[in-house]
Amino acid sequence: MMLKNKKILLAVCGSIAFYKAYEILSALKKEGADVYVALSDGVLKFCSLESWEALCKHKILSSKTQDWQAGINHIQYGKMDLVLIAPASVNTINKLANGICDSVFMQTLIASSAPLLIAPAANNKMLEHFSTQNSIKILKENGAKFIEPENKILACGDLGKGGLASIWSIIFECKKMLSKQSLKGKKIIITGGATIEKIDSVRAITNFSSGKMAKALANACYFAGANVSLIASFETDFLPFDVVKFKSTQELLDICKAKGKDADILIMCAAVSDYVCKQTYEGKLKKSELGKNFSLELCENIDVLSNLKDLKCKKIGFKLETDSKNALQNAKNMLKNKGLDGVCLNILGEKNAFGSDENEIKFISKQGVIDLGFDTKTNLAQKLVEIVM
Repeated sequence: MMLKNKKILLAVCGSIAFYKAYEILSALKKEGADVYVALSDGVLKFCSLESWEALCKHKILSSKTQDWQAGINHIQYGKMDLVLIAPASVNTINKLANGICDSVFMQTLIASSAPLLIAPAANNKMLEHFSTQNSIKILKENGAKFIEPENKILACGDLGKGGLASIWSIIFECKKMLSKQSLKGKKIIITGGATIEKIDSVRAITNFSSGKMAKALANACYFAGANVSLIASFETDFLPFDVVKFKSTQELLDICKAKGKDADILIMCAAVSDYVCKQTYEGKLKKSELGKNFSLELCENIDVLSNLKDLKCKKIGFKLETDSKNALQNAKNMLKNKGLDGVCLNILGEKNAFGSDENEIKFISKQGVIDLGFDTKTNLAQKLVEIVM
């Protein structure tokens, strides 16, 4: 858990979106973070202190609760690993940029030297006003990170870019800001999911790959500061990095060639069909016309990795095996024959079956074999980032 035991101050402003901060607080706690809460005078007009005290294990800091003897003050609450202002009002953004300390809330924000993450929520015209834009520019130039608001129907009824960003995107950015930026500036391509090879217009040859390992790797690389492109055949929901969809092996290869020209690392996690139909059919094959027996002639599929040897980037492949006896040697052969810099070997079993959230990986390179053990795919992805990069 990347946020485990990290001290995060959730600073809540008087925006009509204040209620979403309850969800943010709960989400951070689920991620293992040690969350403190500071409330502006504005948000106290919308809610009670008791509602926050019910969710937060620490005393809430506000103008009504500051207590120097009990350590509830702007100096102590400024000593954090991360300060998250969500939702951030236009009033707070402008005051913070200009160093205005007219409340306990503002004193806390200015007393902190922790990384600052700001998620605005306000009327779009207020956010677009030149004074606010100047303040945002000042804060960015001094290291603050902003999460772009969403374009939606706002509380006032206007349509504009002023809605608070989604909870998951805020949690994502918290993780990124608290991660080592070991891949900052690197362009990384990750492929994932099953290829879908056409039989007719309604049927295909495919496999059971879920794409979970690829998604975990893409997330880990993003948190480490990389410029990530995820080439996927599975559902990806909303992700904060570039996602390109593919179906067939040929589509996958074409995208990899185009994207890989200036890449630093290619991680080939996609599950590619070994064979495809020699002949495909338009329309739907009908049982009444085919009879009781029907045979498909298959031919060997193109080898994606072998066709990417000209790419200058570091290349990492994945090898799935079901036979533990020959698995390691097969992975070593793959490393050599396909000109790879590393191979991630996983042997399918009951505890790491298709669709599982766990896996067991051995990383093979010219330097030797590193056993990453059995772990969650999220943790394994983080371990791979440390090894491969």
